[in-house]
Amino acid sequence: MAMMATRMWCFFLLLTALVWGQAREFPLDSILVEGNKSLGAPAIVRTMGLRVGEKAGSPAFDTARDRLLASGYFETVAYRYRPSAKAGIEVTFEVREVETLYSIRVDALPATTEEVVAYLKASDPLFTFTGKMPGTKPVLERAAREVERLLDSKKQPAAVGAKLVGAGAGLFEVDFTPARGLPVVASVDFEGSKVISAIDLRNKMAEVSFGQPYTENSFRLFLENQIRPQYEAKGYMNVTFPRIATQPAADVLGLDVKVTVDEGAEYKLSRVSVKGVDAAEGARILKSAKIPANAGQLPANGDLIKEAAVRARDALRHQGFMDASVTTDSKSDDGKKTVEFFLNVEEGPEYKFGKLTISGLDLTGDAAIRKMWSVKPGDSFPVEYPDYFLLKVKEEGLFDNLGDMKAATAVDRSAHLVDVTLNFRFAPRVAPPQKIQ
Repeated sequence: MAMMATRMWCFFLLLTALVWGQAREFPLDSILVEGNKSLGAPAIVRTMGLRVGEKAGSPAFDTARDRLLASGYFETVAYRYRPSAKAGIEVTFEVREVETLYSIRVDALPATTEEVVAYLKASDPLFTFTGKMPGTKPVLERAAREVERLLDSKKQPAAVGAKLVGAGAGLFEVDFTPARGLPVVASVDFEGSKVISAIDLRNKMAEVSFGQPYTENSFRLFLENQIRPQYEAKGYMNVTFPRIATQPAADVLGLDVKVTVDEGAEYKLSRVSVKGVDAAEGARILKSAKIPANAGQLPANGDLIKEAAVRARDALRHQGFMDASVTTDSKSDDGKKTVEFFLNVEEGPEYKFGKLTISGLDLTGDAAIRKMWSVKPGDSFPVEYPDYFLLKVKEEGLFDNLGDMKAATAVDRSAHLVDVTLNFRFAPRVAPPQKIQ
């Protein structure tokens, strides 16, 4: 009983001290983390620098909070603490992480990406947990200094910079490069090309690469986006670029780049199939896509199939399937050197025409327009019809002084109905000039 009374008295004194701020440090019995999603609690605790068993209080917790914020991995950090059951205190840190993390790459430095990743994992507990990092300034600056230490250990010292760079459509990476910057592309030449002339390839690359900072990663991205589609349009599906060589340009500050092209074999278009609908509907879609009858004798041209997909989608929308989408993919047969393309169809619901409202016309004009309008309530609604109709009205010349005409649609997506309003405006009449007597 005496021991229990002593413990309760100590707990009361501790609680009083915490409330009135009279005590600064007590044994730290537990450290909890809340709000973390990508980062592990042990890595967060290690970063904050607190240890269970040591004495701590508000100053130590403030320092731990500041360390987390300075790491660049967190948007906000807060903490709360209270007496624990062991006559010490327990603290809980509430964090909100920087949500977007990026992979890293290394360009023009005497270290590989794999070496840099391994080194950063050994030095940064937060990076260790994800293998990725935020694009915040504190993280990038600290990581660049760590990479400099790695290069020093390899006896190849260099000043290092880090920044976010594009890695494809909507994708970004943290790129470690020399701090002085990267050389730019001065010229590009191709060797090994036969199907497409080296001059045509050079001109295509000039559109995007000349004057751009050079790294092999970014340059290969240009090749994939600019050159590969040129070959695939001719049926050369496996074109590769096995060697990229650079040398300082003779007349400008930059690099001359030479690309070796391995064009591979030509592939033929075996057939085009439709996915997502039954056989009868698939046949109708292929007809609307206008696939050439001699498709089996043509190169496997992906652009031709994408154009066909657009025609098929437009045909579906004309039939009332306003939300229809048609995408493409393919499957290659390397043995036969053929490619089968697929139209992936998602029709969505069929929309019907509801009612027509006409604004800006008198009763006679209203009646004339309604007589011309051919889509009846309950008919499938052709998406392009309102604009087409107004064009016909203009061509017919039904009204004098006709100004702007606009069509507005109101779509009820739950009932799959479309109401149309046609707005007519007339230009003010200009009185003819009066003859001066």
